[in-house]
Amino acid sequence: MSVRLIYVAGKGGVGKSVCSASTALWTSGKGLETLAFSMDPAHSLSDILEVSIGKQPTKIGEKLYAFEPDIQEESRQFYQRYRHMLTALFGLFELEVKPEDFGHFPGLSDFIFMDKLYDIFTSGKFDVVVIDSAPTAMVLPLLNLPSVTTGFITRVMGMKSKWMGMLNVLESGFGDAILGEIRSLRVKSETMRNALLDKKTSTITVVTIPEKAAVLESQRLIDTVESHGVYVSSIIINHVMEGCDCDYCRRKKASQVSYIDDLKSRYASKRVAILPDYGGEVKGPSLSQVADDLYGKGQLVI
Repeated sequence: MSVRLIYVAGKGGVGKSVCSASTALWTSGKGLETLAFSMDPAHSLSDILEVSIGKQPTKIGEKLYAFEPDIQEESRQFYQRYRHMLTALFGLFELEVKPEDFGHFPGLSDFIFMDKLYDIFTSGKFDVVVIDSAPTAMVLPLLNLPSVTTGFITRVMGMKSKWMGMLNVLESGFGDAILGEIRSLRVKSETMRNALLDKKTSTITVVTIPEKAAVLESQRLIDTVESHGVYVSSIIINHVMEGCDCDYCRRKKASQVSYIDDLKSRYASKRVAILPDYGGEVKGPSLSQVADDLYGKGQLVI
């Protein structure tokens, strides 16, 4: 079986991590070697799963692993892989940066997470990787990275005749090493972009709540992602009110229904799953209920 990537995306605070963890529990329970992988620098999987997750994929259950990359450690490893390229890049701006600090530069954390995801994707260790994305549009950098690296390598190749020889004189093989590292990063970014574009490989689920700001941002996310040729297959509407029939709850539910109906109408070709407001924090053993509500009841399929 080839690796299946399940991206869970959406606005901050709508329950992406809960949905990611519940999905991972479901697939591992079906006998699939599953990794829950956090691409959100503000990790919350360990809190929701109520387990200690290490700096490498950690086994936390039968066929279930979890991974919250340490951005400083991953920055150091990324620097070692692309030392020549990064030295040249930051040298152009006369910047001195510690390797562990690269992940804090705008845009570089995207490269770092993509690089780590590539390692996981090509390792062959997992049947399913559930990706707990950063708020809203972490998938977009994966779509844009190939063009970024292509532009970079084109410029470097353009100045090769003038500068590569000089760089090789300054440090033996330095200029050639830069080109090799850029090519490597380009291959990885293209591999992950192609995987994202392949419906048989990747699934994107957008999580939202039935409130105006969240719904509008979810619509923008879906429209933007699909304009790049990536299909969003499903939407999870979280925190839907049930039960109580007091005046406040009736008005709240009426408001929610209008947003739910709009999403179902607008995205009739997609699976739309409804999750109730569970009345408290959802974590640990409670995740099994979420998994059953999503997949056991047939709202979503893997």
